[in-house]
Amino acid sequence: MIAGFFSNFLEIVAFLIGIFYYRNNKSKPTFYLVWFLGITVFSELFSWYAYFVNTGFLQFLKGTSFESNYWWGNIYSIISYLFYINYFKWYLSAKKSIVILNRVSVVFLAVSILEIIFSGEFFVKFMPISNILGTLLIFLSIAFYYLELLKSDQILQVHKSVPFYVSVGALIFHLCTTPLFLYSIYYSNSVDPSFVSLYRQVIFGTNYLLYSIYIAGFLICLRKKDPYFPKRNF
Repeated sequence: MIAGFFSNFLEIVAFLIGIFYYRNNKSKPTFYLVWFLGITVFSELFSWYAYFVNTGFLQFLKGTSFESNYWWGNIYSIISYLFYINYFKWYLSAKKSIVILNRVSVVFLAVSILEIIFSGEFFVKFMPISNILGTLLIFLSIAFYYLELLKSDQILQVHKSVPFYVSVGALIFHLCTTPLFLYSIYYSNSVDPSFVSLYRQVIFGTNYLLYSIYIAGFLICLRKKDPYFPKRNF
């Protein structure tokens, strides 16, 4: 529980520092990044409701589909994947890459909705197809971003650019957590305490790392003009 509170604390700090960064370095991608961090904070705090199903005033939810917070986590995951896929579009100039990301975003959303309707897993575990596809598409969008960096002079000043820190954090987080999300159903039903312990350590550890990277990125870039401002408006 303490680990969860500390994770929420880092998320809130990242959100607040992101607001401060945006006030000094206004751009459309940063605006949506800060909004996304705000949504993340709200989502994480709301998900604590499941704790009170067993111990508090929400016991009337016990035995219902809303007993666990997987349904809420699945909704947030879809929003998260769509955000990351589209966030890096603002830093692309190649029209072909932009068109590809636009199309795969629509495909991902359609697949996610179909999985919610037909899989029967929406309330009991993290949806595997959406998580695998979303992770692959995040990697694709970051790959497009890195390719354009390598072709430009901006690679020499990449440490001054917030999207670079976002890409590093997102890559590490999704690479480490997606395999565990696929086995999330065993978390609540597991008779193996070592699996539960590993699950918690990886999830909380990657959360600490992710938001520490975001915080560091905002602070490092705070007084530096982003050398890689978006070239277009969407």
